[in-house]
Amino acid sequence: MSARLRTILFILVVLMMAAPIPSFAEETEKRDDAFAPVRVPDDVQKAIGIKVESVRSLTPVSRKQVNGLVEAIPANTAAVNAPLSGRVLTLIAQKGQHVNKGDVLLTMDSPEIRQLAVESQRLVAQNKAAEEQALAKVELARRNFEREKTLFGLKISSTKDYQTAEADLRQAEAELQTARSQTRLSAAMLTNRLDQLGQSMRATAQGRITLYAPISGIVLDQLVTPGEAVEPAKPLYKLINITKVWVTAQIYEKDLQFVRLGQKIEVHASAYPNRIFGGALINIDPVVDPTSRTLAVRATIENPDFLLKPQMFVTVDLIDKTPQQLGYFVPAEAIVSVQGKQSVFVKHGEEFVPVEVEVGETKDNLVRVNIGLKGDELIVTQRAYQLMAQGAKGAIPAEEEEGEKKTTSTIKPEYILFLTIGGVIFLLLGFLAGKKSGRTPKDRSQPAQPVTSAKATSADVKGNHDQ
Repeated sequence: MSARLRTILFILVVLMMAAPIPSFAEETEKRDDAFAPVRVPDDVQKAIGIKVESVRSLTPVSRKQVNGLVEAIPANTAAVNAPLSGRVLTLIAQKGQHVNKGDVLLTMDSPEIRQLAVESQRLVAQNKAAEEQALAKVELARRNFEREKTLFGLKISSTKDYQTAEADLRQAEAELQTARSQTRLSAAMLTNRLDQLGQSMRATAQGRITLYAPISGIVLDQLVTPGEAVEPAKPLYKLINITKVWVTAQIYEKDLQFVRLGQKIEVHASAYPNRIFGGALINIDPVVDPTSRTLAVRATIENPDFLLKPQMFVTVDLIDKTPQQLGYFVPAEAIVSVQGKQSVFVKHGEEFVPVEVEVGETKDNLVRVNIGLKGDELIVTQRAYQLMAQGAKGAIPAEEEEGEKKTTSTIKPEYILFLTIGGVIFLLLGFLAGKKSGRTPKDRSQPAQPVTSAKATSADVKGNHDQ
């Protein structure tokens, strides 16, 4: 091979080595499949139970949580005492029983009532007799007056006699009115005595007393038994009405900035974890307790189902609504973790796009979103995790497809053209090299040797060996 040809071949090899090596690996598109939109048809959305709602705009609130105690309202309690001495006959109401105002509680027998009834009847009879006498006196005075009036008109009787007869009639009528009043008072003696006792009760002339419930509520205490002798003012029953209760909380003096009259509160009881009782502060103690350095605040709570019991411990949230900018709140179930980032799915037609968000405080199972939402989006509030799993499943290639991608290589067109040209050049150079090679001038001056076969050559070698 000539020096020129070797130089050309060397240059071509260098150029081929300097050229970029074609890549036969598959070029994969770099993208974040976890945050790619997930397309789900409407019928599939209904099938898997996807629910979307608008983002809620609520006023941000600050809360201060303190411990509280449920108490009965003093005005809604009543004590039923024995009005007079006597003996209990029957107990109608039992402890724990609900009673309405005016229901019978018990009956009792009272000798004092019987004595008072007898005395009343005696006075009534006595006053009736006096009333009859006064009535007769009035009739006599009226007839005398009529006669004197007639004589005075005829100029027969004097003016003095006429005026005396008139005065006697007026006096007799006044005495009749007094007798009738005494009769009424005697008949009402028993009633007046019971009114003085100040209780809801009724008595008969036989000495039987019936006591009634002064308020509607529950029998908290039953302090007597049938047949028991009682003295005046002995406690018999204690009634309590808890359709409304007080919730009292102790506030440290450093937290007085969080309380004010009329402030809304939310009460939570461990017995009812999913129930919230609302109310408002009606009273703030004016003096701080020198020992505990606290003061009591009270709120009235509606309790129609009797769920809150007196002496029950509760947790009180003091709510302070401030005129800040509205916050965006989403249900806690709408928050999912995508690649360690808190996100929500926003609906755009049949596509659901995961959007990274920054969350804040929680209110009634609603999470405030500080950054990430505009407030007018439709977000997935149910089945967000299933939707995330659906999107992840669509982003992962199947095993067969992945194997095919690993075994299949692609060559770019420019690499194919480059190799073709290089091959043609190599073939051309090889042809030229073969054509130019052969014998040198020195070789051409020598005679050509005859070509012998392999068989002949072998025979010659054998003959030479025999000689």
